[in-house]
Amino acid sequence: MIIILLYFLSFLLVWQFVGYPSLMGIVALKSKQKNKEYSFQPFVSIIVLRYIKKRK
Repeated sequence: MIIILLYFLSFLLVWQFVGYPSLMGIVALKSKQKNKEYSFQPFVSIIVLRYIKKRK
C-alpha cells in the first residue's frame, strides 16, 4: 500500500511541474487565433467603497 501511495504522489509531483505545463503548451499551439475587434469599448464603472465613522 505504501508503494502505491509513493508512486501516486511521485506522479502528482511530476504532473505538476512537467505534465500540466506541457499539456497547456500543446493546447496553446493547437488552438486557432480569433479575429479580435479592437473598436469595441465597454462601459466601465468605478465603485469606491468608503467607511464613514459616526460622531458621538
